[in-house]
Amino acid sequence: MVVVLSGLVFWLVLAVVNAENQRHALANKECRDQVFKEEIDRTCLLTVRSREHWWQHLWYAMQHTSPQK
Repeated sequence: MVVVLSGLVFWLVLAVVNAENQRHALANKECRDQVFKEEIDRTCLLTVRSREHWWQHLWYAMQHTSPQK
């Protein structure tokens, strides 16, 4: 049971870090399409590193649990 719960927590942490990485990249307009400036480059979202370390995404996501106003 502990192994299953640890795996679930690990998977959720990865999902939160990935979502926060993409959210931060979109907020800072790091993945704008080069041709159509108002569009999003979807391949960039898969490879972007919007902060230096993964734990910075996790720390931000854990502190900001509600949407910004």
